[in-house]
Amino acid sequence: MLSYIRIFLSTFGLISLHLGCHSTILIHKVDTLPVAHMEKPPKPEKDLKQSSTLFGIYLISEKEEASCKNQIPAEVRLVTGFGDSIIHFLIGPLYNTKTVMVYCRSLLILDGKSNWGE
Repeated sequence: MLSYIRIFLSTFGLISLHLGCHSTILIHKVDTLPVAHMEKPPKPEKDLKQSSTLFGIYLISEKEEASCKNQIPAEVRLVTGFGDSIIHFLIGPLYNTKTVMVYCRSLLILDGKSNWGE
């Protein structure tokens, strides 16, 4: 019994080392710095939880459009947070969650490189 507890604790410890490390950022333009990686990132326009079932095949949560009010393409960041990791560890194949953050840039500012400005 004690060996099972040690195995569980060591496995949980290894998983907790990687919490918050996994994130995917989808950017419309390649040559721009992600908004989420700036020194002072703005608050996300939308902060949603997306849930799915059966190995992520079927979405349970409502679909939300990742669009900005000012018609500038949105930047979408998919993050596996602490709660998401715990749910994935315990019942991952049956039910899974992911945090979705949508960032919007203010206005297009040309800075000589034709990048999106801050």
